[in-house]
Amino acid sequence: MSRIILREYGIYALPDNREFVVRGSGRDGYCFYSHQAWKGSGSSEYRLSTEGRLLSKGLPTRWHIDDLTDTGRTAENPHVVTSSKARVSNASTIR
Repeated sequence: MSRIILREYGIYALPDNREFVVRGSGRDGYCFYSHQAWKGSGSSEYRLSTEGRLLSKGLPTRWHIDDLTDTGRTAENPHVVTSSKARVSNASTIR
């Protein structure tokens, strides 16, 4: 099987219209986060097996890499503070 490459922080949809943010995990792995988990630093709902199957709690699901649709949207990394937020945060700390 060829190497699977997904976009880091890419938002992908399953056929049931649920959307997930994808994050690389290790050398060839990916984790799939719901929007809520992504914003709240929650855990991933799915992982991708080397065979292209989505796993939930380590068990295969009915979903395969071919079931995913790239929405073309990209999520922001919730752990990175943008410069404008940093200025506001620093200003309130100084007072």
